[in-house]
Amino acid sequence: MLFNSLEYLVFLPAAWIVFWAVPKRKVEALLVASYVFYASWSIPYAAMIFGLVVVNFLFGLALGRATRSRKLMLATFIAFDLCVLALFKYFDFAITSFATGTNALLGLQWDPPLLKLVLPLGISFFTFEFIHYLVDIYRGDLPVHSFSKFHVFAAFFPTQIAGPIKRFQQFVPSLVTLGRFDPALAREGLWLIGRGLGKKVLLADRLAPIATAGFSTASGGAMGTGEAWLTALAFWLQIYFDFSGYTDIARGSAALFGFRIPINFDAPYLATSLTDFWHRWHISLSTWLRDYVYIPLGGSRVPKPVVLRNLMITLLLGGLWHGAAWHFVAWGGLWGIGLSVQHVLRGRIALPRTLPLLVLGWMFTQLFVVASFVLFRAETFQVAGVMLSAMAGRGTEIGLQSIARMLFVGGTAAGLILVSLAGRTTWRPRVPMPTGALRPMLYGASAALVILIASAAISTERQVFIYFQF
Repeated sequence: MLFNSLEYLVFLPAAWIVFWAVPKRKVEALLVASYVFYASWSIPYAAMIFGLVVVNFLFGLALGRATRSRKLMLATFIAFDLCVLALFKYFDFAITSFATGTNALLGLQWDPPLLKLVLPLGISFFTFEFIHYLVDIYRGDLPVHSFSKFHVFAAFFPTQIAGPIKRFQQFVPSLVTLGRFDPALAREGLWLIGRGLGKKVLLADRLAPIATAGFSTASGGAMGTGEAWLTALAFWLQIYFDFSGYTDIARGSAALFGFRIPINFDAPYLATSLTDFWHRWHISLSTWLRDYVYIPLGGSRVPKPVVLRNLMITLLLGGLWHGAAWHFVAWGGLWGIGLSVQHVLRGRIALPRTLPLLVLGWMFTQLFVVASFVLFRAETFQVAGVMLSAMAGRGTEIGLQSIARMLFVGGTAAGLILVSLAGRTTWRPRVPMPTGALRPMLYGASAALVILIASAAISTERQVFIYFQF
């Protein structure tokens, strides 16, 4: 069930009506809605999620009560969650990579059998949520003794498929006040849903054909310089509007039920350094990697060679998290190298924060981001090489671009930067507030209307969100 679909148009207000209609069983109502949402894609995998929730709830209780061998218990529990993730997401990739290397080394033609399992939607996201929960209990937090509360945290439908990655401590306050309708939060939710749908259907889905056509051309081995840059910029914009649009809809949907989900993007295309970019992009993942990988490895409070090792390990794991493919690992490695170089230079050169230097920093950062996203999007290193070579001015042909497409990509990029600068203020449009006992249901009808208008605004075919594959 896509957020930008007519199915969600029916589902969201229906779930909302039930949620506000039941006087006491609101957690249970959310759980039913969450399983209906996920089961619309796969009933067996919805059952699997239930099993993982039960297991990790028991893991948390056991870890909270343990007084001995807690580290071994934690390692065992995390290994279980990672094994489930690896089975579905990485097993075939690992076997295929091993077979390819063995065949090349020994001259064999080994074709190993593969599982070919369908990747459960959102498995990377809820696995990281389980791991954070267990690690925090090991560090001293109390385990959750209410299965229903832990259950709704793990299965919560707005963030179930593509995040943001939640943390239970941030989720608890909303559970405490569950059932108290907050008009301001509901208004914000409607605004976020409308904004997210606009990003997705009006921008990301119109940029997608441009990016897809360009990478398809590159797969043929020939690419013009202008065409390569148009393609790279189109994907640079598409992935932002697609993923931040999903996040907006997720946060908005959660807000309508009284839940506050932290932001996942903070004007990343205004970043003036590589580090600054990761403070603004996919914030829930970057902070998770910082707190549960980088800092446990020693963080920055170790000798510089160890810091550089920590950065590389963290970013390589971040790349692998995105997908079972070597180009994702290379993407993470590229960022690891970039952040390592920046860390070394920062320790040796102190630059003043003047406007010209900030502009230069912004230009370098965004060029790095655009180039890295080529590696992220290209399905093979050959395609990435053709694209990057053409972008560097070594295109094999001039390439003819549609003037309309050039204007659309260029105008969208300029508009995004200007809107991001303007967004440094806290302005939000005021939504008229309905009154009376049916107020929550009227908000649901408003949200449904927003979805309907946005879905019908353009004729382009609906596309799944990019981060659904992770």
